Amino acid sequence: MSLKRIVEDTDTFAGRLFDAVVVGVILLTIAAFSIETLPDLSPETLELLRRLEVFSVVVFTIEYLLRLLVADRKLTFVFSFFGVVDLLAILPFYVALGVDLRSIRALRLFRLARILKLARYGDAMARFRRAAILVREELIAFLGTAMVLIYLSAVGIHYFENAAQPETFASVFDSLWWAVVTLTTVGYGDAFPVTAGGRMFTFLVLMAGLGVVAVPTGLIASALTRVREEEQAEKQALAAEEKVVAVIETALYVADLGRSVEFYQRVLGFTRAMEPMERMAALDVAENQVLLLFKQGASVEPTVTPHGTIPSSDGRGQQHVAFGIRPADLDRWRSRLHDADIEIESVVDWPEGGHSLYLRDPDRHVLELKTSTWRGRPLDFGVSQ
Repeated sequence: MSLKRIVEDTDTFAGRLFDAVVVGVILLTIAAFSIETLPDLSPETLELLRRLEVFSVVVFTIEYLLRLLVADRKLTFVFSFFGVVDLLAILPFYVALGVDLRSIRALRLFRLARILKLARYGDAMARFRRAAILVREELIAFLGTAMVLIYLSAVGIHYFENAAQPETFASVFDSLWWAVVTLTTVGYGDAFPVTAGGRMFTFLVLMAGLGVVAVPTGLIASALTRVREEEQAEKQALAAEEKVVAVIETALYVADLGRSVEFYQRVLGFTRAMEPMERMAALDVAENQVLLLFKQGASVEPTVTPHGTIPSSDGRGQQHVAFGIRPADLDRWRSRLHDADIEIESVVDWPEGGHSLYLRDPDRHVLELKTSTWRGRPLDFGVSQ
């Protein structure tokens, strides 16, 4: 198992444990930061909080260095959003080692960047991040429009109310606060119009304010829906790729071929899929599944046919299983096996239709990936099968 897979993925127990430890330390340090603000803490409590801070910084430093180590593009990671967040999570501690933080107390606020680290460890946050990126252009355009609307509202209320309330609406800059709280429909009540024109103008601003709140909400909501649909489509596409869709045939090696055929027909109700041969019989088990019975020792040598060679087996127990794959996936299976350093021992082009790729498992059992059923029908099943 690679270190990169542990640090960046969550599909292994080690990866999930790594994420759980980091998330736990994040929550612990957030709680400690909040406790520090309580008055009259005892020296023992302060010492415990200091040790928790050192412990969390050590963990976050190790995490940062590991992520930097496994990053494919290290400089890109350093200047990425999460790279900057990870650095800010530990920077105040190391700066404090050489600088008296009493002179730069604002730097302590950078410790709150640890909260942002949680965005890396949640599907919901990741989905929200994808949604924001999806509609970022619309949000930027709307933000610009909202800024213009706030300014025009400040100018308008200043025009209507300056004469009646010269102290409250002394300038456009004083009116900007009123414009912000009114457009966002907060309405603190510290500044309000008293003239008829100002009140009518305020009504129009409030109507526009509903859009200021509703538009970004609608954009994010629709984007979240699209992200969810894309994730479902990605999962379905992933499931559709290189999927074994059926067990086509299973082979057993038996001492007495005739006796075994009689047993499976009489006791289990299997029927003949073909007339028995000297060393092999085929019995129908279920739809698209066949049981092959080989006489022990019959396939110690490879079976050579005009269409290809079937690899040998040593005739001990279950030695051969055939799995169905879609015809369209044949080349992708070749590439997948090649990338996994698995040798394709033989390829057979069946006269009744379809192709078979033969390989061996670690126990030297023969595995067959076949694009057709026993009778040559293609295996174009859906992903649910």
